[in-house]
Amino acid sequence: MTHCTPASFTVQGFGAEEQHRLLSEKEEKSRAAALEIALTILQRSLEAEISVELGKPHGLRRERVTAWYCRRCHTRLQCQFRRNGHYKRCVTIREGSITVRMPLVRCHCGGYVEVPWTTLDPRARYWIDVELDGIRRYLAGTSYRLTADAIGTEAQTNVSHVQPWRTMQGVGEHIVDTLQQPDAASGLKTHLGPCPRTVILDEVYVSVAGVNLVFLVAVADDARVLAVWGPTTRTLDSWQELLEWLTDHGISPQSGLIGVTADGDGAIREAVALVWPNVVQQQCVWHILERVADDVIAEYGREAPEVEAIVTQATSVLLHNSQQVGAMGRAMDRLQEFLIDHQGTAWGETVHRAFWEGTQYLRTSGLHPTNGAAERLIKQLRRRTKTMDGFKSEEGARNFAATWRLWQNMRHELAVEQKQRSRRRKRNLKVRQPNPKLP
Repeated sequence: MTHCTPASFTVQGFGAEEQHRLLSEKEEKSRAAALEIALTILQRSLEAEISVELGKPHGLRRERVTAWYCRRCHTRLQCQFRRNGHYKRCVTIREGSITVRMPLVRCHCGGYVEVPWTTLDPRARYWIDVELDGIRRYLAGTSYRLTADAIGTEAQTNVSHVQPWRTMQGVGEHIVDTLQQPDAASGLKTHLGPCPRTVILDEVYVSVAGVNLVFLVAVADDARVLAVWGPTTRTLDSWQELLEWLTDHGISPQSGLIGVTADGDGAIREAVALVWPNVVQQQCVWHILERVADDVIAEYGREAPEVEAIVTQATSVLLHNSQQVGAMGRAMDRLQEFLIDHQGTAWGETVHRAFWEGTQYLRTSGLHPTNGAAERLIKQLRRRTKTMDGFKSEEGARNFAATWRLWQNMRHELAVEQKQRSRRRKRNLKVRQPNPKLP
């Protein structure tokens, strides 16, 4: 008995016995209908592939070269090929296992023809719906074993926990190869979408073969994940490689980029100055306030009331509404007041040193004052990798990062579409033409 079978709820006394009987009958009939439909669809698709390549069963063959070839004489002439019955092949889909009749093609020399099927992958035990379901469950946070258990329960068969990992690795390799291919029209590797006005940079630690490395994360101002780079180190060379990779894929000042928001790391600052020298750098206000809080805690202790008071005052210096007129002037006035009140303190020096980069969003339209988008992304990534014992190789970690980035962007696009649909369905109950007042 697995962890999610209806029988487990029956043992616990949930629901009436008649309800469980009807539920089992409904699942059995739904499964049988789904298996029959899937078998019919796959069988028709296989026969259609043969008809497209060889024509009618008793039609004339042409003297043309095909992508198929004979295993014995290695000929590729269509006129040498003919149908030769079928053989049975068992394939597992989400609803169960089906037996497909695979067409056989034979050459005049007696050898069998190698057919590059598109309906079914060669030597694959599982169809694409099983593989996609495994990737979806794993990226959502389920471990490999629980993913295989859930798929096996639904298909009523045994599924190896290695299958989701192999499928995800294959998808990751395909995504990495696709990102390396140049665009046919422009010659640039533009597969990341439109260039944003602001790029948010951050990093997250991961374990690869027992070594602590990092993923370098780049997020657009519209919450699109531009890159999960690595695994690598937090050095200047690593950040420079990431920024050059983004430039090759259409993310650069020439395409409309105006600023970068980061946590104040020196390697990020130097890399941006080298690769994008004309880009404005905004230091995350939240990280500045964290450093202020650490300085105050070191002086007064964590439970002291001065911590909250000083951090609140520092917040009034750095955070303002950038849409209001004179926001930069108010920020400078409050900075002078803060420096007078806390002259000679470590937190006063922290605010004074970080004020210029921390208030760039007030002078440049479109900048984000914090790297909250990257922090939210990192929190989800940590939740996904928390249950894993790290990665066994850098290649496996890189393929996972590529697949996870694509999955996050798909979820973001779906959320935006759902929000737009709900906004269109929402009725405006505001009275636009109120009744005039009575005299």
